[in-house]
Amino acid sequence: MIGSGAFISNGAKAFRLSRLRCTRSRPGGRTPAAHLTNTLQPTRGSRSTGVLLILVMALGALTLTGCSKKKEEKVLVPNLQQQDLDQAEKALAAAGLKPGNISGASGTIPPGAYVIAHTPAAGQQVAPNSAVDLVVELPISVPTLTGSKLTDAVSLLQGLGLKVGFVKKSSVNPFGTTKVDQQDPAANSPVHRGAVVTLTVSTPPDIGALLGLVSKEPAYQNLKPEYKNVLAAFLGNPSTPRSMEPGPEPPAK
Repeated sequence: MIGSGAFISNGAKAFRLSRLRCTRSRPGGRTPAAHLTNTLQPTRGSRSTGVLLILVMALGALTLTGCSKKKEEKVLVPNLQQQDLDQAEKALAAAGLKPGNISGASGTIPPGAYVIAHTPAAGQQVAPNSAVDLVVELPISVPTLTGSKLTDAVSLLQGLGLKVGFVKKSSVNPFGTTKVDQQDPAANSPVHRGAVVTLTVSTPPDIGALLGLVSKEPAYQNLKPEYKNVLAAFLGNPSTPRSMEPGPEPPAK
């Protein structure tokens, strides 16, 4: 009868072989059970050895099953759009993923770059530690608009891909023109494309009469319809702030 030392030695060898099966397949397509049977062939002469063989095979099977389940685990790709690059990288790390190729900006990516698209997309299930390719865009620097004519300011924001909002500031000068007194965000602030820049506009008492004059200014002719509409809405009813941001949904009837 083989001593307990031989049982421990053979059991340890079988356990190491079962762990090896998690990372590579054995040549010849041999199953773990067949391989363990061949490895422990000299111990079949003993009943206790047979019991040990069954226990070791069961342990190997459980180990392989655990490996199989681990391979099947998936993680969800988070939504990274409009996040700054450093925030997106932290979100990927928290999800058990890593950044892949980063495109959209050449050379060293400056602070403030943000994600506009990524592959795989948000909500897809991928293996842990998978790479997510990111497309980034550099922020836009808000121009200096204070002191500008209203139509010039709106035209400049349109060219940069920014939206515009308005706040009225009444003027006692009946002959004054509509000029920008303040802006928010301030000049040179980095913002994402599509951000709203709110203009505080100094206007004379009879602002409604200025709509016809404003529509004749050169910059007004180059405005897209959505910019003309918000400008007309502001001039037509200057007592309330106007913005290109979508308003609340109307109540369902």
